[in-house]
Amino acid sequence: MVLPRVAEAKPPAAKEAKQPIGVGAITGPQSAKVRAKLLKVLRDSGSYEVTDVEDVKPGAAAGTYQNMAKGIGADAIVVGTVSKAMTLTLSVYGANGARVDAVQIKGGGSAPKLLKEMENELEISLADPFERSRGEAKPAAAAAPAPAPAPAAPAPKAKDEDDEEDEGPPPKAKAASEPKTKGKGDELEAVDIPATPEEASAAESSASSSDSSSSSSDASERGLRPYEISLGVRGYNRHFSYTGLQQGALVPYELSLAPTIFVAGDVYPGAFSGNGVLSNIGLMGRFEYGIATSTNYQAPAANGTTTNTPLKTSVYEYQIGIRGRLPLGQSELGIFALYGDQTFTLSGDANPLKQPYALVPDVHYNYLRIGLDARVYVSKLLVGAHFSPRFLTSMSELDKAGVWFPGAKGSGVDMGLMLGWRLAPWLTPAAGFDVVRYGFDFNNLPATPPPRVIAGGATDTYISGWLGVLANLDFLGGGASASASTTTSSESSSSSSSAPSDEKSDKGDDDEAPPKKQPAAKKEKPAAAAPPPAKAKKAAPPPAPAPAKKKKAAAPEEEEEEEE
Repeated sequence: MVLPRVAEAKPPAAKEAKQPIGVGAITGPQSAKVRAKLLKVLRDSGSYEVTDVEDVKPGAAAGTYQNMAKGIGADAIVVGTVSKAMTLTLSVYGANGARVDAVQIKGGGSAPKLLKEMENELEISLADPFERSRGEAKPAAAAAPAPAPAPAAPAPKAKDEDDEEDEGPPPKAKAASEPKTKGKGDELEAVDIPATPEEASAAESSASSSDSSSSSSDASERGLRPYEISLGVRGYNRHFSYTGLQQGALVPYELSLAPTIFVAGDVYPGAFSGNGVLSNIGLMGRFEYGIATSTNYQAPAANGTTTNTPLKTSVYEYQIGIRGRLPLGQSELGIFALYGDQTFTLSGDANPLKQPYALVPDVHYNYLRIGLDARVYVSKLLVGAHFSPRFLTSMSELDKAGVWFPGAKGSGVDMGLMLGWRLAPWLTPAAGFDVVRYGFDFNNLPATPPPRVIAGGATDTYISGWLGVLANLDFLGGGASASASTTTSSESSSSSSSAPSDEKSDKGDDDEAPPKKQPAAKKEKPAAAAPPPAKAKKAAPPPAPAPAKKKKAAAPEEEEEEEE
């Protein structure tokens, strides 16, 4: 009675102790912050003894989790991945290397939201898988105490009281039965531990191959938005006017509204193979083309009337350069440096006498554009902005000697706002408003002969609005690595499930011998329990059981004679 009470007292003590847990690697965007939060929440809970095992990665073989769990004495190992949508998937593996469960915590598309959700939901979400992993670990440990009640101390005492000659065989039977119960307990452990050197080497080779496959999947993990393209149509207004002292035939120009179409894109080569610093440095380009439009220029005539002169426009612009970005969850800050070329020409205003003269100067700007931009996601709403000065390297036609303003100097600036709505993770319709403005100082110097026209300076302003769509085209964003890790985990789980079955079958063959000993033990036990038939013999005269056990039957008869 004492031993059962001690055995019953042990489980509550085990429940009160902290459950040992190992925290492996977390992969994906913001993985370092997410993993630090995971460790903090589990440690602050007070329910777990947390061990940092960062070398264990998602998608590893069952043997890897099993060996690590046994090495640190943990009930479970937890690893995880963070998707581009900032959804955390945590996988819990038991001490035998098999996956117990997987839980998801959604971050709503941003790292701060994910960290907040982890603080609120993490402990509750993992409580059940951790408890089940404790339950799975118990059978192996409980198998050892099981033999203790099996010997059943009262049985041998009964044998000692009945017959001293039968004392020898029962203990031997117990010795044979104890290894059996231990063997059964060992079978539970053997599911996890290789029984032979050949199996151990096979497990090591499978673990190394799975580690290499998981590392290759980590290497193939994509970074944030490897490439993006935007398409749209723009409506713009142009106003070119002179400032300061003016002399000669100077005609301002204004185009009320005209359309263009544009295509722009970014590509980050490093983001195709990783999520490090180099994945955030890429190439940036843009091309815009004006749809053919014409303007009627009305010039005053000598008789007080006006004459209409149709002017056809030719408009295009291109930019190419580099861009660096600083991801802030789904949002980002960017800095860029581009070389650009903008052209706006008018045809039909040339001098009929073929002299180098036009009503309005054609412009051909070459510039360096260095600036900042930002994108901020508020749920599905995208808010973007940019600001950039333009350093003119040339301004053809405006500085043409003998026609316009030789020695002219100028610079420009552009700025804009954008709003979008994310219909899908890769598709965002958007609209924007942009302003581009150039300012010039003509700084006319005395010349002989005097210049044809004189002006202090000029401004060239473009105000526009646009509609378009932004497509990330990142349909596989992390998908390749996710499928690889899924494959490896499924293969490892299948291999782990097949390995125990093989071991059980092998041990089943080894256990064929012990069953032969069991009948012997069972035969000896009835011998020890012979006294009950003697009592039955007193009640019933026919000696039916006497032939089966002559020795024990004789002993009771002698006792009856002595009593008489």
